[in-house]
Amino acid sequence: MLLLRSAGRLGVVQRRFASQAPKVVEAQTYPMVYGSVEETVMSPYKGGPVYLWLRSSIIWSRRVLGRHWIRWLERNWDFQKMCMQGIPEMHIDPTKNRWRYYVDTSYYGGMLDKAHEDFYRYICMYPCLAYFCYCVWCRMKDNDKDNFMAKWRVPKEE
Repeated sequence: MLLLRSAGRLGVVQRRFASQAPKVVEAQTYPMVYGSVEETVMSPYKGGPVYLWLRSSIIWSRRVLGRHWIRWLERNWDFQKMCMQGIPEMHIDPTKNRWRYYVDTSYYGGMLDKAHEDFYRYICMYPCLAYFCYCVWCRMKDNDKDNFMAKWRVPKEE
């Protein structure tokens, strides 16, 4: 006891007291089950009547209800069929599809509509394409994309 007191004054050993005795930890078994639910007739355990009813109802609704309303949507909400009302279908023979190339919808708008279409198609297209190419070229130069192989270049020996 004297030894412990002198060692405690030197700061070597300090005694501490617990309010309770240390508990012995038992070996844990896995999986850890914290709560259990008793299986009754109404709980949907696998193979039980509620589980089988839920399973058969979901499968039936997928097969019968799902299939029928999807078909109804496909047949009645077909937008292409609505917007192409009265237009002949595309034929596998390309000679029978020539009517598509002879339909000129711009004539319906009159002469000025056709003049605008021709202006944008034949006159304005080339300056617009040139401006687009110029913008792409400028961005390539700004971002140094044209010089991407510079790090592999071998310097010229002088």
